[in-house]
This record gives sequence, C-alpha cells and structure tokens, in this order.
Amino acid sequence: MPLPLLHWFYPSGLPKYLRTTPDGGASWALVTGASDGIGLALSHELGARGFNVLIHGRNESKLSRVREELAAAHPKSEFRTVTADASYFTPADIDRIAALVTDLPLTVLINNVGGTAPLSSNFKHFESTTPTEMTALYSLNVQFPLQLTRALLPQLAAQQKPTLIVTCGSAAHVGQPYVAAYSGCKGALHAWNRALFAEQAEAKSAVEVLEVVVGPTYTQQLQKDPNMKAGLMMPTAEVMAKAILARVGHGHRCVTPYFWHAVQDGILYGLLPARMADGIVAGVLKPSVEAKGE
Repeated sequence: MPLPLLHWFYPSGLPKYLRTTPDGGASWALVTGASDGIGLALSHELGARGFNVLIHGRNESKLSRVREELAAAHPKSEFRTVTADASYFTPADIDRIAALVTDLPLTVLINNVGGTAPLSSNFKHFESTTPTEMTALYSLNVQFPLQLTRALLPQLAAQQKPTLIVTCGSAAHVGQPYVAAYSGCKGALHAWNRALFAEQAEAKSAVEVLEVVVGPTYTQQLQKDPNMKAGLMMPTAEVMAKAILARVGHGHRCVTPYFWHAVQDGILYGLLPARMADGIVAGVLKPSVEAKGE
C-alpha cells in the first residue's frame, strides 16, 4: 500500500476490478448522479477503460440522452439507465435498483450523487435553511448512498474478488460556514465510511471501501454562481473524475484525489488555527451567500 502522501505518484488500481465474464462480457460499474458533472465524467472514464456502466439519475429523458452520448463515445461498452430521485426516494426505489444489478457482474459502486441542489442557494445562513430543504439535503447526501450501499454490499462481498465502493465526500465534512447543513451531511458520510471500512477490514473482505474528499469543482451547480470560475483550485468535472479513478485500488480509507486540493486543505486545516481557517473560508464564500429573507 502506498503511503497516503505518495499515492499521487502510483498508477491507478482500477484495472483489478475489471474482469471478463464467461460469456466474454466485461464488469459493470454503477455510478449515481451520472446525468452531468462529476458523475457523467466518471461514466465516460469508466467506459473508456472497458467497463460497462449503469448510470443513475432522476430525469429519465435527460438520462436517456446521456446514455446515447456515452454509447456513441464508447461503442465497445454497454450503458444502461436507472432513475430515482435521491432527494425523495423510497425503499422501493432501492429495491428496484438492487434488482436491476442482481444478474450483472457488478464490481464497482460509485456513490457520487449529492450536493446542494435541494437548497435555494449553494451558500446560505443555517437559520435560512427550511425544514423541507434540510430533509431533502440529508436524503440526497446521506440516506441514499447508505441505503444503496446496504442493498448492494452483499453482492459485492460474495464475489470474494476485488470489488470497490467509492463514496464522494467533501472537505466540508470538517464544518464550514454558510454550508452548515451540507457540512453535517458530509460529516455523517465521512464517519460512516470509516466505520464501513473498518468492518470490511475486520471481515477480511475483498471489498475496498474508499471515500474521496472532493473539493470545489466547476460543475453546473457552481457555474450558476458568477463569483465562481474554473481554475487551478477549482478543476473541471473531467479533471476531478480522472483524479478520483487514479486514486483507487491502493487500500486507503480516505484520500483527497486532486493534488492541489490536498495542498490547500493541508495548509488551511492542518497548519492554521481553526478560527483563522474558518474566517478565511467565510470570507471567500460570503459574496455568494444568499441574503436572509430571500
């Protein structure tokens, strides 16, 4: 296992999860929140590397267009769709997704779906967050990935060969101003991932459990904000997807996949006093915060 501070210099371990089935097919990956952003970029990367991909989203027509786009770009891979609104899902939705993959040689699950979409603004005062927004936020960022992983874990573990669960976390799990409710979601996800990793290690399971701490990425959600723009510290979804898949397969519990985010977080939260770090984050985000009463 490479040391966490050196894993950027090691080749990706993704190939260990790609196998050929007896009928000549390839392994499958399930990517949640694959209609756009990092999820779509991950689906492209997986298809380019030989995986078949089941893409999840909430809008059936949009997801169908995405499937066509992926199939045209990667004709040697197969792409299927499954719809469910992660912000308002039911147990029946989880059962339906699990049933779809029962007969597939699924080796990779990427819990990518998440974010601040249920909120009226990406950044807002906590007291301005409505009860409805908060419920949907926790459903999207916590309940959906936990319930889906619970349903699919037995299938992954039963293979007794390397399989992978990647969960997209966030640096917000430390607790950041103006994203307080979202920070709580990612903090819960961070703790859950650590516990699940420990359980699988104790069971000597072949399932790798990995949280990737995703920093600010220039996806559609942030593109709506005129104060945000792509750059070294805010990579595109394509750059982030490549970084995520480059970090898998090394046995780590949690990594920050994009190098410059790791440098930034190391300085901000590793070297500076907490009050100073919080003040810096507050100052950066304040111009984008929704005014109270809006």
